[in-house]
Amino acid sequence: MDGDNGTSENKTQGRYRVLGEEMLPAETGSIEKFINFASEHARMGGFTDNRIDEIREVLTETLGNIIKFTFDDSKGEIQVSCNVDKFGKFVLAIVDSGKPFNMLLEDDPFIGSLNPDPKGPRLSTKRMKRFSSNIEYKRLENRNHLIITLARDMKSGKD
Repeated sequence: MDGDNGTSENKTQGRYRVLGEEMLPAETGSIEKFINFASEHARMGGFTDNRIDEIREVLTETLGNIIKFTFDDSKGEIQVSCNVDKFGKFVLAIVDSGKPFNMLLEDDPFIGSLNPDPKGPRLSTKRMKRFSSNIEYKRLENRNHLIITLARDMKSGKD
């Protein structure tokens, strides 16, 4: 994904300084690997253990939704990039090769739901929204791009 948000060489590209990138198959077994990868970068960035636990929750929910609702048991890949923005906030860039899927809209009760059947699987973005200071979705070059910004301290929204 070079060019999407930089390269993996720890240099500044556009709005972010890239800390690292990891690409894995879009399967449940990859979630813990992505979480460990992002947690290590957040720890090196000076985030507290409590905040790292919240980042873990954000990634668990986000990646679970992507795998379940974007791929429908089909093969694909997900890339997670850990970045720092110019304000020192931790930015997770999640790019997947699945079908178009904006989970931010799908979970909105006024816009619609992926599964109107109350007994079917439900999408949830509650933890993702609660622990993040900003979330953006884009569909570019046949890929879903989800950018999640996490301040060091959600109470103040500041570093």
